[in-house]
Amino acid sequence: MSEILIDTPRGVCLAGTFIDPVDTGDAAVVFSHPFLSDRHSSGHFDRLARAYRAAGYATLAFDYSGHGASGDEIITLDALIEDLRAASGWLADRGLPRQVLHAHSFGATVALAARPMQAQALVLSSPAIGPVSYDWTEIFSDIQLSDLERYGATTIPDDSPSVRRQFTISKQTLIDLSMNEADRLLDGLEAPTLIVHDGADAESGLLEMTQEAFALLPNGSRVEVVADAVFGLGEGVERLDAHAVAWALQWVPIARETQSMR
Repeated sequence: MSEILIDTPRGVCLAGTFIDPVDTGDAAVVFSHPFLSDRHSSGHFDRLARAYRAAGYATLAFDYSGHGASGDEIITLDALIEDLRAASGWLADRGLPRQVLHAHSFGATVALAARPMQAQALVLSSPAIGPVSYDWTEIFSDIQLSDLERYGATTIPDDSPSVRRQFTISKQTLIDLSMNEADRLLDGLEAPTLIVHDGADAESGLLEMTQEAFALLPNGSRVEVVADAVFGLGEGVERLDAHAVAWALQWVPIARETQSMR
């Protein structure tokens, strides 16, 4: 296991964990974590990474800017797009140009918007492929909403085990979270995409969004529903493992090679 640093073109440094077991092949999985999370995604990505490595893939999990141990940043979609492309490029520079991109929740929005050229297949859980209406008064305090109105930005405490103590968001962040458009996210997408929804997604309307946009997905794409799981609460998340690994093996099969370049 290697704790690594990745430089972005704008100078913000990303912290990540790269694991390339001796028996892996020429392909890797890069993870795109949710909003206000980190590379572990509450342990969800750690488990998935072990499953991918057991199948022969190297793995890269990293903290987006403004998250985890990465450099400070106001969290916006544009910044995260640059982060993901930088992480994917870092893998390619180390002899792993064939990649699977695994993303969850808002991380899926970033994945679809970034589309790193090395990503040959996508696995997306609980994506929002369309606009989502939030009642921000139920999510943020009066002080935070006042700061957003007066200064254009505010901070959110991070009470997770992460090294980060707070996140910084702006009015643009709220737009990025809520104003997705299926045509913009999916137009021209070429990588075959597996989308996995849980029971909560069916109730919230996320599954319906995906179903309505299905015709825009690349040929070979598929939608799976794990009705008795709630990924956001950690319930039934292990049900993703077999689907995800099978998708990776189908579209980015392992080709064994020596490790001399890495």
